[in-house]
Amino acid sequence: MNLKKIIRGIYQTITWHYWSNRLGELGPGSRFASQISWHKPDRIAIGSNVFIKKRCRLEAINTGKTPGIIHLRIGDNTTFQEGCQVSAAQQVTIGKDVLIGANVLITDNDHIYDHPDKPAAAIRDLYTAPVIIEDGCWLGFACVVLKGVTIGRRAVIGANAVVTRDIPPYCVAAGVPARVIKRFSGHEAVRP
Repeated sequence: MNLKKIIRGIYQTITWHYWSNRLGELGPGSRFASQISWHKPDRIAIGSNVFIKKRCRLEAINTGKTPGIIHLRIGDNTTFQEGCQVSAAQQVTIGKDVLIGANVLITDNDHIYDHPDKPAAAIRDLYTAPVIIEDGCWLGFACVVLKGVTIGRRAVIGANAVVTRDIPPYCVAAGVPARVIKRFSGHEAVRP
């Protein structure tokens, strides 16, 4: 084993122990690259063997003062590519074995912009609705998942798509707004 691998292993062990005391939950084998931005990590639960690459931002926002409530839950074996952002004001649930491409945005909230007297920049309240991304999904490069959306099991979201409504399981969705362009069964996805 070369020195570089030994140092990387020591760094990952130290990082895991550091974050296990700060996150709401942290499963074994999860790894984080450098330059990750966290906001209220005690409201974030991360499963086992999750890998989060550089320049990602994970935030639980506007959550009040009730301790112990998890607003962002990430399932086992999920991978975030570089530059992803997840914003959870109410509840974002990401299932197991999800692949999230680079620069993806997932949010369960919108700023209030239609107040009769105040400009949007002066309003701190949010519109929120939970987001659920079920097991085995693949979110393509720079796609956006907006509040109130459920993405069904093993669905694929195309690059640069904007998901504004529910996507059923076992399908491919693309476009702005995202719409289903192909359906497949769970068996068709497996190739010999």
